Amino acid sequence: MLRDADPTRAGVAQEAMWLAIRFRHVCCLLLTVVHLASGAPSTQPGTAVTVLLAVWSAMRLWGHRIGPWWTAADVAVVSIYLLGTVSVAASGVATDNLIDVKVVAATVISVGMAERVRVSAAVTALILLLLYHANRFTPGLTPISFLTDLAVAYLLVEWLLAIGQRRLMLHAATVHDHTVTAAADSRIASDVAAARRRYEREQWAVMHDTAAATLLMVGQGAAADPERIARQAARDLTVLEAGIPTPGDDSSVDLAELLRKLTAECATPVTLRCGGPLPTPSTPAWTVTAAAREALTNIDRHARAKAVVITAEPGHIVITDDGIGFDHRPGNEHYGIRNSIVARLRATGGAAEVTSAVGRGTEIRLSWPATEPVATADDSFDEPAASAGVDRLGRSFGYGIVGIAVADTLLQSVLTEAAPAPPAAINALLVAVNVACALAALAPRRRERTTLALMTAAVAGSLALTALLPAGDVLAGANWSIGASGWAVVALGFRLRPLISLSALSIWWVLVCGLVLARLPGWSTATVLGYHTAAIFFLQIFVAWFAATLNRVARSAAGLHRERLRDRSVEAVARMTELECRRRYEQLLSELTPLLRGLADGTLAPDDPAVRATARTEYARLRRLFTQGDGVGHPLLADLRSGIDDAERRGVAVTVESAPADRELPDEVRGHLVAATRMMLDASRSRARVVVTADAAGCTVSTLGDCPPETLHRLSGMSATAVDTQLVTTGELLWARMHHRFDTEGAAR
Repeated sequence: MLRDADPTRAGVAQEAMWLAIRFRHVCCLLLTVVHLASGAPSTQPGTAVTVLLAVWSAMRLWGHRIGPWWTAADVAVVSIYLLGTVSVAASGVATDNLIDVKVVAATVISVGMAERVRVSAAVTALILLLLYHANRFTPGLTPISFLTDLAVAYLLVEWLLAIGQRRLMLHAATVHDHTVTAAADSRIASDVAAARRRYEREQWAVMHDTAAATLLMVGQGAAADPERIARQAARDLTVLEAGIPTPGDDSSVDLAELLRKLTAECATPVTLRCGGPLPTPSTPAWTVTAAAREALTNIDRHARAKAVVITAEPGHIVITDDGIGFDHRPGNEHYGIRNSIVARLRATGGAAEVTSAVGRGTEIRLSWPATEPVATADDSFDEPAASAGVDRLGRSFGYGIVGIAVADTLLQSVLTEAAPAPPAAINALLVAVNVACALAALAPRRRERTTLALMTAAVAGSLALTALLPAGDVLAGANWSIGASGWAVVALGFRLRPLISLSALSIWWVLVCGLVLARLPGWSTATVLGYHTAAIFFLQIFVAWFAATLNRVARSAAGLHRERLRDRSVEAVARMTELECRRRYEQLLSELTPLLRGLADGTLAPDDPAVRATARTEYARLRRLFTQGDGVGHPLLADLRSGIDDAERRGVAVTVESAPADRELPDEVRGHLVAATRMMLDASRSRARVVVTADAAGCTVSTLGDCPPETLHRLSGMSATAVDTQLVTTGELLWARMHHRFDTEGAAR
C-alpha cells in the first residue's frame, strides 16, 4: 500500500493504473471487435470466449473500478479466453492467431505498468504457462524453445520494459515527495521560529507596558503615592494574568467594552466616543487594546494632559490629548511607540500614525482590517523544490520512453529474420536513425522546430523500410518499424504540447497503414493492421497522453502535498505557542507576580530599599527583553536565555547586544560558545555584558564580566578546534573573545 506521506507517488501510481486498465480493455475490446468483424474461422468455444472478452472489456471500461479483486477477475477472463482459443504456436505468428498475441501482450504490459513487481510477475508467469499449455502438442516443443521463440521472448521484454518504466516513475515521484517534505520541514522550522519570536515580543511588550513601568517608578524612588503604586500593580496583575491570545483564536469580543475598561484605569480624565458595540476578532482586539493602553500610559506619565478623547469606530480609533506634546519625527519613535504601538498594529495588517508637536498635544490613529487577514495559499511554500521534483519526474518518464524506443528498435531488428531487401547496410542505417531520434529526446534543451525535424526523420525511416521490403514481408517480423518508430515519436514528443505529440503519432500511423495497404492490398492486411492499431498504436497513444498529463498529475499531487504541509506548519506553530511560549510566559509571570502582588496588597512598601533594589533588577531584565525584541537576535541568545535569567536573579546587571545570524553554526561550535559564555555569566558577581556579532565570514561572541580568577583557568582549559579564543583580564574584569570562521569549517570538511 502506498504511504500517505508520498502523495505524488500515490498520484502517479494511480494515474499509471488507470492508464494500464484503460489500455488493456480498450485494446481487448478493439481486438475482439476486429476479429469478429473479419469473419476469421473459429470454433464455437473460441467465438464464445471472444464475445465474453469483448463484453467484459466494455463493462470494465464503463465501470471504472480498480482493486486487487478486479485485477484478479481481469486475469481470470483473459485466462478463460486463452484456454478456449487456439493460441500462438511456438513456431511463429500467423494472421489467424495474431489476436491471441495482442491480447497476451496487452495483459502483460498493463499489469507490469499497474501492479507491483511480484503481482505482475505472477500474472506474466500464469500467461506463459497458459500459452505453453495451449501449444503442448507442437512438435519439438520444449521449455527452452518456447521461451526463446520470438513472440514469447518479446512478451518478457515488454513486461520488463513496463515494470522498468513503472519503477522509474515511482522512484522519481518518491524523490520528489521527499524533496518537498525536506524543504517544507525547513520552512516549518522557520515558521515556528518566527512565531516564537512574534509571541515572545508580544510577551515582552505587554510586560513592558504594565509591570516595567510600575517597577521603574518603584526602583527610581518615584513612588510618592503608595496607593497609586498599589492600583497600578493590581491593574498590571489583572492584565498579565489574563494572558495573551494564541494564534488561531477566532472568537469575537466587544472592543468598545475593552476600551471602556481602559478609560477607568487611566489617571487622566478620558472621554470615550463610540456609537455602540464594536464586535472585533479577539486577536486584533487584543492588539488594539494593548496599543491603546500603552498610549494612555504614556499620556499619564509624560503628557501632563488635562483631558483625553478616544473616538472609536469599526476598523480604527483615534486617541487625542491636550498635553505638552513632543518633537515627533517619523523614524525616531521611542521603544514604547515603535514596539508597543506601531509594530503591534503592523503585525495584524493595520497601521499606527502618531502626530505631535511641542505644546500642541498628541494624536494617535490606530487602524486595522475589519476582519483578520486570511492567509492565502502560499505557492512559494516549497515551490523551488516542487518544481525541481516535477521536472525530475518528467525526465524520468522521458528516460523510460527512450529506453523502450531504443530497446524495441534493437530487439526487433536483431531478433527478426533478415529479409532479402533492404540490404543489411540500409537496414542498419534505418535502425541507427530511429535509435538516434529516440536518444535525441534526452537533450535537455531542444527547440520545437528541431523536435519536429527529428520526428519527420523517424517517420521517413519507417516509411522507407516499409517501401523497401518485399510486399510479403511488410507485415512480418522484418518490418521492425511498425511499433518501434512510433516509440521514437512518443519519446520526442513527451515535452511538447499534447496536440503536437498525438498529431505526429497519428500522421505516422496513417501513412504507414496506407503504404502497407498499397503494397499488400486485401482484407487480411486490413485485419492485421486492425490488430496492430488496437495493440500497438493505442498503447502509444495512451502513453503519449499519459506523458502529457503527467506534469498536471504531479503538480496537482504536489499542490495537495504543500497544502497538507502548510497545515502541518500551522499545527506546529499552534502547538509551539500553546506549550513552549505559554510555559515561558508563565515562568516570567511567576517571577514578577510576588513582587507585584506585594505592592498591590501593601505587604511590600515601595520605599523599602530591598524592594526598590528588586524592582530595579526586574525592570532591567524586562527592559533587556523588550529592547532585544526590537530586532531579530542571534539564535545563540535562545541558548543563553536561562543563564542570563539566572544571573539577573542573583542581582547581576546583564547587558546583551546581538546581530541576526547569516549562517547556522555547527553543533560543536555552538555548544562551545554557549558553554563558555554560560560559565562567565554564572561566575559574574555584579555585571556582565554579552555581544554577539555575525556576518558571512564568521561569528564572534564577546563576553565581559567581573569574575573570580579561577574562571580564567577554567576557560583556558576549554578548547575547540574551530573556535579562536582570546582571554584578557583587567583588574576584576575578565574579557573573553571567541571567534569562529566559516571558511575554516569548510576547509576542515
